[in-house]
Amino acid sequence: AELVSEISAACREQDVGASQINEAIQQLDKVIQQNAGAAEEMSATSEELAAQAEELQTSIAFFRTDAERVPARAPARVSTFKAPAKPAARPTPKAAPAKPAVHAQQARAKGFALDLATGGADAEDMDFRESA
Repeated sequence: AELVSEISAACREQDVGASQINEAIQQLDKVIQQNAGAAEEMSATSEELAAQAEELQTSIAFFRTDAERVPARAPARVSTFKAPAKPAARPTPKAAPAKPAVHAQQARAKGFALDLATGGADAEDMDFRESA
């Protein structure tokens, strides 16, 4: 009977140990899933930033003068990895409030407000044209 009770106690210890191992594996699995989600999110963000950088380079290339002519850099290499489609959580854009008149902006600003609606072309405007 003493041998049976020792075997029973050893089985209980093994059961406790096995349940602790099971809990540790579950926690490890949870952390791995969180890391995988974060990696996918970073990859998608990287893709978006690369696309925005390329768009910015294209926009900047529009404003080249003859004096600034330099060979254009090759576009940045875009990764072929596609992250799984996941709806991005973006805040809904709010309607922009009506812009106050120029003189109202000048009254509250420390600098000055530039009214682009007045004036016309000047001699340097001819230096700027589409480069592509």
